[in-house]
Amino acid sequence: MSKEVFAAPKPRNSNLELFRIIVMLLIVAHHYVVNSGLMPIMAENPTSVKSMFLYLFGWAGKTGIDCFVLITGYFMCKSDISLKKFLKLFGAYYFYKLLFFGIFVVTGYVELSPKFVIKSLMPIKSIKDGFVSCFLVFFCFIPFLNILIKGMTKRQHQLLLGLCLLVYSVFPQLLINVTFNYVGWFMVIYLIGSYFRLYPPQWSQNTKRTGWLALGFITLSLASVWGGYKCAV
Repeated sequence: MSKEVFAAPKPRNSNLELFRIIVMLLIVAHHYVVNSGLMPIMAENPTSVKSMFLYLFGWAGKTGIDCFVLITGYFMCKSDISLKKFLKLFGAYYFYKLLFFGIFVVTGYVELSPKFVIKSLMPIKSIKDGFVSCFLVFFCFIPFLNILIKGMTKRQHQLLLGLCLLVYSVFPQLLINVTFNYVGWFMVIYLIGSYFRLYPPQWSQNTKRTGWLALGFITLSLASVWGGYKCAV
């Protein structure tokens, strides 16, 4: 009797799985606050206990998106991206798009019209700041980004990251107008994720130290938002 050969399953990283779960919860919390209709009420009295709680509860929506793209860069910088993978991603997206479109139509939540149908079924509406549309466009760039990443030295990778962060992160703080769109920013985050995969820094191997660094940066981010608000009022 011939032996059956079973491929060993790839080990899953429990830390990253937990990280994904936390990030998903943060994104859900963000959408709960932003889409609840409470934002105008919160803006009337932003320093109240309830408003501050809701601001903190829903603060991490954009951060969550960045984290998911960072994970994408970490894993996919060593993967071969095929048309099949893209179609699988696109198919999953379109399945849920059609599903919820049908639910909204059947329940009378939306008024059906030819213009609305065409607009709703378009796979890509904007490449400015709509996450799904921008991610689909960004996904098409991954094979070319991987070629770039594999062809660079560590020093060149560092210099490229420095230049990208200078333009996207430092220039806006200097009141230099930078037009933002998700596709370009996703590429920057992808490069960061790939760098951590290819050249993991020594400090990242220490869980305790990494945790304190993360907490410190989150505190600085919240403080900068609060400081900006105080300056504005």
